[in-house]
Amino acid sequence: MKKSILLITASLSLLFISCKKNTPENINEPVPAGTAIAAGSFLSNAHSCSGTVKIIKDSANKIQLVFTDFATDNGPDLRVWISPNDGGSPYQELGLLKAVTGNFSYELNASHNYLTNNHVLIWCKRYSVLFGHAVLQ
Repeated sequence: MKKSILLITASLSLLFISCKKNTPENINEPVPAGTAIAAGSFLSNAHSCSGTVKIIKDSANKIQLVFTDFATDNGPDLRVWISPNDGGSPYQELGLLKAVTGNFSYELNASHNYLTNNHVLIWCKRYSVLFGHAVLQ
């Protein structure tokens, strides 16, 4: 009986440790100026998600994916993906989610095909869970 209780306690401890939230709470980078090529609003999926995202081309012809007034729940291993759908396959990863609230951006390079991959996904890679998504139009 003691072994069972000890095993259950150890299992629950591991579960809570593995669910550790690792994304910073808030960030407010300046919103880059430029021409908006496409925009979309976040929709919630498995978790609450809101805010807007835009593709902006600046005066130096740099292309950025800009999050404005963004908010989502925190979670482990949150990533920003672009994909042709909200199913998570295929996708191109832009990196770890910078923060769960605020304004921030990701620079896109020539390999990021935002015309085909017009869905922006907030994806928990560890558990394959879609937190929220936006469709760029």
